[in-house]
Amino acid sequence: MNLVEEYQSNTETFIKFIENISNDIFNKKPDKDTWSAAENVEHIIRSEFGTARLFNASTEKDPSRNTERNIQKIRSQFRDRTKKLQAFGVVLPTESDKDKSDLLEKFKASRAQVIELIKVQDPDEICTRFEHPLFGFMTRREWIHFNMVHTNRHIDQIKELVVNFSKI
Repeated sequence: MNLVEEYQSNTETFIKFIENISNDIFNKKPDKDTWSAAENVEHIIRSEFGTARLFNASTEKDPSRNTERNIQKIRSQFRDRTKKLQAFGVVLPTESDKDKSDLLEKFKASRAQVIELIKVQDPDEICTRFEHPLFGFMTRREWIHFNMVHTNRHIDQIKELVVNFSKI
């Protein structure tokens, strides 16, 4: 599976997953310190919002870069759910109820824009406009993998919410 297909698959999986969450629990929070499914979705949108701009900004090549090792590092860090990761700043969700359809449209539009860029840009150029707080400057390929692994982490978090609400 190439990078575009992988990103499209991740996008479709997330959309189908969110569409199947009951509207009754979409904005429901189990406690004040835990995000609702809606807040998780908004956080993903807010964290991916600048991806297209980043891809179109300044880049550089580094033939000695070990992109695969960096992707493994990203996967390892985000798959380990025993480690709580703390979001901050502009990627935090707002504190209001959210409309599932609106959020999904924003997510689809953002992902579609990035998919078009993946098709025409060198995925192995390093994006130098923004340094990720955990991983530093990343290639477009690393950013795509970050977005996918990050999305999968939140799918797992939302699954836990849904399971806990079904026990009540």
